[in-house]
Amino acid sequence: MATAAEISHVTHLQATIEMIEKDVEKKSLTGSSGAITKWITTLDKYDELKLISTKLEKLKEAIADKDGKKIVALMTSLGEATTKAAEDAEGDDAKKIKMMGKCLVTAAKAISKFA
Repeated sequence: MATAAEISHVTHLQATIEMIEKDVEKKSLTGSSGAITKWITTLDKYDELKLISTKLEKLKEAIADKDGKKIVALMTSLGEATTKAAEDAEGDDAKKIKMMGKCLVTAAKAISKFA
């Protein structure tokens, strides 16, 4: 049976995936800042995820600066790093993390068309 923390992480992953998909449909990432901040806080607890956390900080800055090319590059890099991190996860978390990685790469490709 899943713990409350595990359920919370899966819920957070699903919400992030849905947010990215909606933002791409709207051609806007302006509402993403809160979710990114939450992920930075979560990932900062794990030394092995500091690189992803640092890239998220840079993504947040690029979104604030409306730097489309930088957003695309960072989202692609984050998607690839997230997909790779999924290899170390287990069960449903692994599936969701991999899905989020693919979603980031797909979103980057979509954003590149209007950035």
